[in-house]
Amino acid sequence: MPRSVFPHLPVFFSRILGITLVFFALGPILLQARPSNHLDLPSLFPVQKGEFLLSQSRNQEAAEQFRSLIAEGEVGGYVFRGLIRAYLNLDKLGEAKQLTTDFLAENPDSPGALYGLGYIFYLSEDIDKAEEYFKRAVASDPRNALALNNWGAVLARQKSYVRAAEKVREAIQLNPSEPMFFRNLEIIYREMGGSDRVLEDFEYYLGQGNSEVANAYGKAVARSLRQKSFQLYARGQLDGAIDRFEEMETVYKKIGHTSGLVPVYFSLGLLYEEKGDTQKAEIFFNRVLTINPQHLQAKDRLNQLQ
Repeated sequence: MPRSVFPHLPVFFSRILGITLVFFALGPILLQARPSNHLDLPSLFPVQKGEFLLSQSRNQEAAEQFRSLIAEGEVGGYVFRGLIRAYLNLDKLGEAKQLTTDFLAENPDSPGALYGLGYIFYLSEDIDKAEEYFKRAVASDPRNALALNNWGAVLARQKSYVRAAEKVREAIQLNPSEPMFFRNLEIIYREMGGSDRVLEDFEYYLGQGNSEVANAYGKAVARSLRQKSFQLYARGQLDGAIDRFEEMETVYKKIGHTSGLVPVYFSLGLLYEEKGDTQKAEIFFNRVLTINPQHLQAKDRLNQLQ
């Protein structure tokens, strides 16, 4: 018999729960920035194509894609970021630096290139130079969310946590769909000793009626709760894991994220089934089917329980 990923859970349940939780963890990111292997590359947007090539470790092709985009006049921050990541993976960061510097020589106020050079300095541990270029990028374009986020990372390295959090929150206001910004904010808040501050931010924006930002914060809170649930589960604390998933249910209901409730309910069904509470397990599997009547795994679990 194969060894269970979760030592105290039967292999069958562990596989289903593992697949469910991995989908829950990665699904939104995969949909945003990691197209499926089976997608036809020509059907992707040009920046998505470059990101896809990076995700497949096809770094030389990715570098060529991003260079082509720059040559065609597509010079936003994500293009330069992709270019730099590709060359970093090829161990040719110096080449990316030369390309970005040459571009800036002809386009000295380019927000994307200023951000890109700052990012290169950041990766090279030249924090002072990185901050200089992130500041210049924001001065050139105050809506440069990538530069604001990285500026916040620089300030955090300098232990200026209050200012760091301010910069990252500004980035989130400008682009709340970027999970990376929330990860950075959570790290900064932990350094400040305030592990619940993202939850406080969520409640604040929810109260302000800012649905787009509140929804993004809600999903960040849910990701944190999911991680805590994993940790509790790994320690054999089944009730604690269940509590965290039920808190996630509350958050998702507040922001109306119905599709997110499907993996939450399915996971709760499995957890209650493992606990031996088959009545509650059936309730949650039925909730899955209320949202998604074609959910085969939920149907199968109900058939096994009845």
